[in-house]
Amino acid sequence: MSFPSQAAFATTLFAMLNPLGMLPVFISYTESERRQVQRWAALFISLTVFALLILFLLTGSTLLRFFGISLSSFRIAGGILLLLLGINLTIDNTAKQTRAIVKHEQESSLRAAESVYKKIVIPLAVPLLVGPGAIANVILHGTLAETEQQYGLLAEFALIIALISLLTFIIFQSGRWFQKVIGDVGLSILTRILGLLVAAIGIQFLVAGVADVAATVVTPAVLQQLQRSPMP
Repeated sequence: MSFPSQAAFATTLFAMLNPLGMLPVFISYTESERRQVQRWAALFISLTVFALLILFLLTGSTLLRFFGISLSSFRIAGGILLLLLGINLTIDNTAKQTRAIVKHEQESSLRAAESVYKKIVIPLAVPLLVGPGAIANVILHGTLAETEQQYGLLAEFALIIALISLLTFIIFQSGRWFQKVIGDVGLSILTRILGLLVAAIGIQFLVAGVADVAATVVTPAVLQQLQRSPMP
């Protein structure tokens, strides 16, 4: 693997997490909170995202072996999922998802943020941020790196996860300012561009998986059958 692997991983992961698209959702959950409470809540959500993604990155290959799933099969499944989610990002508006209004008594900023976090960690952290697409993307790249014994690349993926989690925190904690700068139209345009990139990468995974199955499963089976068939 080379630099395109890291670039593809970073692009798809950021698009699957879609903190820009989730920004209006976070704001709707915390709009009645003090500024400090919003920052703590953004930090808690970002740390949760980081912990979950690292967990799937490090245990993904073990999960595949446990369930007897080949890497090629997971590539095909992950490619289909990324393609569908990319299409959904391109044509849908994630900001229109159902929100809940969070209310609680006046407390210290940290206590209030903990209360908000407990109420919004689901569905905001899971599954709106860390959804099936993000999980499949992390497992796929982590398993590829382990299969090729490129543990340095695995560490780079972990660093990318940390950076994107930090970026998610920055976007959320400066949400109102960010939304004012680029506006709702800007958020929508960025989300659709990311969706298009995700769909393209999903097709690439799908093609690679099908080609691998054809080379390692279909072709040997056909050759074996030809060898067994009597010559005319």
